[in-house]
Amino acid sequence: MGLCSTVKTALLGGSFNPVHNGHLALAEDVLKLGYQRIIFIPAARSPLKNSIGGTSDKDRITMLELALKDMDGTEIWDGEIRRGGISYSIDTVRELISKGLIKKGAGLIIGDDLSQGFSSWKNADELLTLVDIILARRLPDNKVVFPYSCTRLENRLWPYSSTEIRREIVERGDFVRFLPTEVADYIERNALYADTTA
Repeated sequence: MGLCSTVKTALLGGSFNPVHNGHLALAEDVLKLGYQRIIFIPAARSPLKNSIGGTSDKDRITMLELALKDMDGTEIWDGEIRRGGISYSIDTVRELISKGLIKKGAGLIIGDDLSQGFSSWKNADELLTLVDIILARRLPDNKVVFPYSCTRLENRLWPYSSTEIRREIVERGDFVRFLPTEVADYIERNALYADTTA
C-alpha cells in the first residue's frame, strides 16, 4: 500500500470481470464524499476453477491496473485472491485492520441491491462496528430499506452489469463504450471471453 492508514479510505470489492466505467464512476462519486483513497479488492475464486468467463486472476488484476493507472486516489489490494476460498467482507476488513492498512471506521461500499440480505452476511453485526457502510444506488427507485447506520450515496446509476458486458463481448457487440479504452484494448488483444458463454 502506498498510503498510510490515516488517509480516509473506502473499500470497493467485486469480481471486476471486467472492470468497467460504472466501477470508475462509483469510485469518483465516493471520492467526492471526502474520501481520499478507494481500495479496489478483486474477489477470490475457488482454487478448483482456474478461470471464470475466460479470464484468470492475473487478467482481472491487469485490467484493474490499466483502468486505474491515471485515477488518483485509487489502489488495488489482491489479498482475497492470495487468501483464496470464499471472500467474506468481515475477513477482509479484519485483515486490512490487523495489517494497519486501514483504520476502524473505513468506508465499505455496497450496492443497494445487496442490502436486503445484509443481515445474513458473515458476522454482519461485527462488520457494522468496524466499517461505515456506504450504500450505493444500483436500483432506480431509491426506496431501499436498510435498517442500519449508513451513508446513502447519490451516485450516478450504471444500468449495465459485468455479465451483460461479457455477453456483448461474446456476441461481438459494441462493448468498447462500457470500458476504459485500455481495458477494451487488452480484452481484444488477448481474446478474453471469446471461448465462453458469458
